[in-house]
Amino acid sequence: MGTATAAGPDDLAAACRALASTRPALARDDAARRFLDLLRSGEFDPAGLFVTRGAGGTVRGAVLAQTLPGALGILFPPRTTPHRPADAEPLLAAALDWLRGRGVKVCQSFAPRGDRADEPTLARAGFRHVTAVVHLRRERRDDPEPAGALTFEPVDDANRAAFTAALLRSHDGSLDCPELTGTRTEADLLAGFHAPPPKRPDWWALARHGGEAVGVVLLEPGTEIGAVELSYLGLVPAARGRGWGEGLLRFALRAAGDARALTLSVDARNGPARRLYERHGFREADRREVFLWRDGDATSVKLPGIA
Repeated sequence: MGTATAAGPDDLAAACRALASTRPALARDDAARRFLDLLRSGEFDPAGLFVTRGAGGTVRGAVLAQTLPGALGILFPPRTTPHRPADAEPLLAAALDWLRGRGVKVCQSFAPRGDRADEPTLARAGFRHVTAVVHLRRERRDDPEPAGALTFEPVDDANRAAFTAALLRSHDGSLDCPELTGTRTEADLLAGFHAPPPKRPDWWALARHGGEAVGVVLLEPGTEIGAVELSYLGLVPAARGRGWGEGLLRFALRAAGDARALTLSVDARNGPARRLYERHGFREADRREVFLWRDGDATSVKLPGIA
């Protein structure tokens, strides 16, 4: 078993080749270049890259961890030379220590659909496979104005407290990765959402019924050029079962404006949400296995209305 150390500038290219080493052969070089570009540009933090070394200091294993807003982290699993699989243990330990030191309470690692080859290695470090996340996509089309019992307000100073309360309450009983419930504080949860662009204040909206706050819609620019991401849609528990999810989604479709597509991600286990999206023309574009790690020593605060 080797010793994991922080990667230096001269290690980047070799470490990126290691990280990409299990990709399909035709995609391996492109994946390595992509990792390298992200690290050199600063989009990925090079401080989260750790390596093990062989004779002469050559890189023989690598792992990459990154922090995300909201006390979250993401881990690209360790890759080692075939005759040094034990190097994965110190690589994971170094990466998770680094994440803990930066306040991360929950870390996710992803794999292609059906690929659970990393599960034994990740499990030894405290990760467990919890679900698959389904990425859905819908091409732009002309949608009717949302009709029904709900009214929508862009979030501003006057209704921000009501919006925040509804957002937090909407997580109670959520079918999207319920394993995350109670793992983070209220401030962590709110920090995980990106504020809307200044020119699109309606991308954060509060839904009301008879003056009562019942749901929220959050949109943000998508990773695909010209697309918009539906980052969150939720109803408070008392408002569920009335068909109001349709109203929230219709509002989101209209608020996306002239975007070429609307994209979103949903837990594969969330049958009601998936059926709603499918009825409105969303189709599966990708699916990823999700492995989850929780810092058992982290302090979390019970959120209002959330067990």
